[in-house]
Amino acid sequence: MDMKERIMHHMENYIKAVTDTGTEKERNNEAFFTEWFKSQEYFTKNTENWGLYPIENDSFGRHVPWGLLRGQGQDTVVLVHHSDTVDTQDYGKLSPLATDPQALMEHYKKFDVAMDAGSQKDLDSGDWIFGRGVCDMKGGAAIHMTLLEEYSKQEDFKGNLLLIAVPDEENLSAGMRGAIPLLKKLQEEHGLNYMLMLNVEPHERKKDDTGVLYQGAVGKLMPVVYVKGKLAHVGQVYSGLNPTNILSEIIRKTEVNADFIESVGNTTTMPPTWLYAKDQKQVYDVSLPIAAAGYMNLLTLDRSPGDIFEQLREICLDAFNAVINDVNNSYARYRDISGLQLPDLQWKPKVLLFGEAAEEAKRDAGDVYLEAMEKMTQHIKKAIAANEMTLIDGAYKMIETTLDHINDPSPVVIIALAPPFYPNVHNQMLGEKSKAINQAARMIMEYAKDTWGEAYEMQDYFTGICDLSYAMFQADDQSISYIEENMLMWKDMYYIPLETIRELSMPILNLGPWGKDFHKYTERVYAPDLLERTPKLIDRLLKTILT
Repeated sequence: MDMKERIMHHMENYIKAVTDTGTEKERNNEAFFTEWFKSQEYFTKNTENWGLYPIENDSFGRHVPWGLLRGQGQDTVVLVHHSDTVDTQDYGKLSPLATDPQALMEHYKKFDVAMDAGSQKDLDSGDWIFGRGVCDMKGGAAIHMTLLEEYSKQEDFKGNLLLIAVPDEENLSAGMRGAIPLLKKLQEEHGLNYMLMLNVEPHERKKDDTGVLYQGAVGKLMPVVYVKGKLAHVGQVYSGLNPTNILSEIIRKTEVNADFIESVGNTTTMPPTWLYAKDQKQVYDVSLPIAAAGYMNLLTLDRSPGDIFEQLREICLDAFNAVINDVNNSYARYRDISGLQLPDLQWKPKVLLFGEAAEEAKRDAGDVYLEAMEKMTQHIKKAIAANEMTLIDGAYKMIETTLDHINDPSPVVIIALAPPFYPNVHNQMLGEKSKAINQAARMIMEYAKDTWGEAYEMQDYFTGICDLSYAMFQADDQSISYIEENMLMWKDMYYIPLETIRELSMPILNLGPWGKDFHKYTERVYAPDLLERTPKLIDRLLKTILT
């Protein structure tokens, strides 16, 4: 088979190994790669150069398949892709065909399947391959596999290639986070000099004739806001303080707040938006809720978590004061209307980061608090493993346990970080270390223009959440401490080896084929990109970097 045929062959076999994200089916990638490694002459002769690396404390017992092709010298490129895909439920009755591109496209052509005009046009053109995972992202993985096969046959291959297939990218990136110790281990054992982490996530296009490379990845924070109020019967509403009022005001002041928008180079983030918010009542009664909580999605390009959280703290203080002012004004009118002589209300705003609240609980309750948190943590771990509790509900439980051990009963707003956390990364963070990579990227962009008349543009940030966020970390110790102190479930159920990532920090690029409609039943990849252009661009890129 020629390269085109092998890429297609590997992709079709790979997508048939169903790896629905967040399920035990993700482990099907282990059998797939075990068979592939054993089929390669290089890896059968060098069995110590491939394996399945276990992800520590993983609830599904998942592993990271890896293979190291040793050539001449120490310079190394890490070829990364994620092996998980979203499930095929959106295909409906065609779900059994979703992992068989040829059968799926034949059905689409033969029968009247509802799809938009753009999808129908691409289907009729014959230039697009449809199916689950062809685009996101087993097609790109097949390119890496095929190139690795080619290089393994070259006796004078310069440099080294490390292929890793990480699970869980569509969820919490457990695979990439779990692969960091593997990268460190292989570096120490083989003296590797990591030059680049190269991903093959598909790219979308604004113009059909202009491809996209990425030299950075957007960051993501999940701030949790938990508001404890003051309980009261609805008949005595002024004797309490409704936490939903405070949370609503915080939401109003942060939802699509343009002050959080960042623009760096040619990339601009979306403003924050709230994904979930409600009171913490479990049953109906005629009392005010004692607490309300929610969490938002917040994207970053250049700002640190500490900087953003201080901005959130100020907003929460402003919101708290605004609610107190509204309640006092309402109370004053009530006194005027009723004619009753009533004392003034004494509400005061209080906003704490989770780390500050934990310190207050330690000061007030000492070991009693620490023991209670350990007990709650174990309960949450078991409940989440049994699908009896969500990660976010577990986060609320940890905040509640902390508040239960603080002597001050006053209403309070707690701001915390919930998993996942994706650091924002960009090659510019690494200065001189990334110059050779950027030069190589410009070279292949010129090659694409000269060879196919196809322009490529360099995008500063990949704006979908991406495993490349864990390829580098340049923050100081204070920033690491900030994350550790305020991240709920840190090290117990969620952990990022930030110190190791900082030590390994390497430049990144994302160079993948053109794709459309990720996660939809019209998911598709552009065949000329998948089978010819992207493989040639990656080949030239690797040879330029490793020569």
